[in-house]
Amino acid sequence: MPVVERIPNEAMVIRGGRNRPEDIQRGLGIYPSGVAGISLECGVGLSIGELAADIPHEQIGSTTVGEIRKGGEDVIRTSGRSPFHPTLTGLTPKQISD
Repeated sequence: MPVVERIPNEAMVIRGGRNRPEDIQRGLGIYPSGVAGISLECGVGLSIGELAADIPHEQIGSTTVGEIRKGGEDVIRTSGRSPFHPTLTGLTPKQISD
């Protein structure tokens, strides 16, 4: 079983785009590691601007890993286009957009 890096609760999490339920639904996928969810950018000690540097969208949503985990969901480090790429798991598109 692969070792999963635990992302600290204080890590900032962002997602670009409008983040309406239908936008989230289009972004859901299964990653090469087998994790199903939606792509994010995430890091400890990084600002929203630093995390959003390569995101082409004008609108950015943000929270922390800890806030996501309060609802019983998780943010798991997965491979992606940036070194700050994790995947949000355990929420429906409507829950993510709220």
